[in-house]
Amino acid sequence: MIFMPSTEDIGEKNLVFRFNHRFGNAKSGLDDFYGLDEGANTQLALDYGLSDRWMVGLARTSQFKTWETRTKYRVFSQDSNIPFTLSLYGVIGLETSEQTYTYSYFTRSWTGNAAIDNQINKGLNTYELTDQDKTSYLSSLLISRKINETLSLQISPMYVHRNFTPTEIDNTRYGLDIGGRIKLSTRFDISFSTILSKKRDFIGSSYSQESQKTSIAGANQFTSDQINTGLSNGSISLSEVILRNIILDEPVKHKFVPFGIGFDLETGGHVFQFMVSNTRTLAQTQLLRGGDYDFMKQEFCVGFNILRQFSIGEEREKW
Repeated sequence: MIFMPSTEDIGEKNLVFRFNHRFGNAKSGLDDFYGLDEGANTQLALDYGLSDRWMVGLARTSQFKTWETRTKYRVFSQDSNIPFTLSLYGVIGLETSEQTYTYSYFTRSWTGNAAIDNQINKGLNTYELTDQDKTSYLSSLLISRKINETLSLQISPMYVHRNFTPTEIDNTRYGLDIGGRIKLSTRFDISFSTILSKKRDFIGSSYSQESQKTSIAGANQFTSDQINTGLSNGSISLSEVILRNIILDEPVKHKFVPFGIGFDLETGGHVFQFMVSNTRTLAQTQLLRGGDYDFMKQEFCVGFNILRQFSIGEEREKW
């Protein structure tokens, strides 16, 4: 699948190596060589089949220098009595890049020198995230059904918990990955996927600042204190409040619904997948944060996956 794993098994004592790339915004076309000049978010992953039902794996993604351990277990498979295949999937992710979060607890004057006070307040308001803060968890049910020889569909209810989130973002989030595959030949497929969730992360570093924006250049909404003070002393009028806070109110912008379409080519033990998507995210514990680009503004990124499978079990004697 483009975002989540499929219910397919890799087989007992098989080792699968994945090399995944997502490039930058391709909107500018040849100027940035369709996003390739912006660099890539890359992922290297290894998965090993402990049995025909149970797989374990390890992945490292360059975005936030993220390590993920993962496991998948197939509960049952589609057959004449069971209409679908069900697998359980879980991931633990750790972002190892240095990350800080800025609060606004301290804004006072300490020394009377503005430059020094700004530095003091900045230090007091800056929190450096710990490894525990940067740990996230994902669990999912992978439910697939082979409709016919051409079409297969999969839905994956998802649950993600992040130990630390910025203000106005819930630690726990639910979503649904919907995808499928259209088989055009024995070696060539078209795959597609989208992730639906009730909420996504907001764009920007401060929700309070984003919520104050209006379409008046350089002018923010009036706060409740500004309205009360301004109306009482006559420094602002009611019409100004209505204009900024109601008519020209710009809602906080959130990231976009992830969507991707891919073209898959299988050649022996290799699978090559080329896709167009609106998200650069590869770490699965980060998928419910939302897509990076707006398809409605012709924003998108290109990427590819390369999969190679190795059999490291003992060869069985042929009869």
